[in-house]
Amino acid sequence: MSNEVKIVYEDVENQLGDMKTAGNSLKPTAEAPITGNTLDVVTKLTELSTLLETLLTRYRIVLNANITTATNSVTFMKETDENISTAMQCVAPGSKVKQ
Repeated sequence: MSNEVKIVYEDVENQLGDMKTAGNSLKPTAEAPITGNTLDVVTKLTELSTLLETLLTRYRIVLNANITTATNSVTFMKETDENISTAMQCVAPGSKVKQ
């Protein structure tokens, strides 16, 4: 069993970009209430539409925050990988320490 974590940074960054695009394409705008109708169903549909708008708005906020966190984590992992790789090249057997 390997303890190695392998990340294909380009694939992850592409997926995060797709998620951001999909999240931004959500248009959480409730339909205008139906006027002149006194049916309870119409009132309930208006309430549900407003609740759905609120839910989608909050979802977009949370999704964007999670995408930002994931992007920052990927950037940190990439920089850490590069730093470790550079350090390993400097101390590998037979390598010459750069000055």
